[in-house]
Amino acid sequence: AEVRELDFAPDEDAVRSKVTGYEEVGAGDVDIAEAEVLVSVGRGIEEEENIELVQRLADALGATLSSSRPIVDNGWLPKNRQVGQSGKVVTPKVYVAVGISGAVQHVAGMKGAETIVAINNDPNAPIFDIADYGIVDDLFDVVPELIEEFE
Repeated sequence: AEVRELDFAPDEDAVRSKVTGYEEVGAGDVDIAEAEVLVSVGRGIEEEENIELVQRLADALGATLSSSRPIVDNGWLPKNRQVGQSGKVVTPKVYVAVGISGAVQHVAGMKGAETIVAINNDPNAPIFDIADYGIVDDLFDVVPELIEEFE
């Protein structure tokens, strides 16, 4: 077969996406895509100070902390910790969703987990549709009990 070189310049208006930059994992940080166990925190934690509680749960489980997009958008965790369509796609053995409702964009990034555990106070949260185990309760009551159990 003959190989020919063609001059081609696509119309920029026809291209619907563009690369705006690259981000590297910060020195000393982790790649959540490599974690076997993830504890992911969502908007349900309400305030930045409450991330420490979920980090303690992650530590007790030997897990890596990750998050949904609102946590990153608020500047509470770095972008490389974000799970979802605009973050990272992860496939851990265990994924614990704490205070995450289960928006389609988030689920796209974590539905490949082997086992999904969801903690949310809304029994109708979409996360329960894909969870293997669900706890419908206030995370501020449940998480301290889990920490005590696993420490």
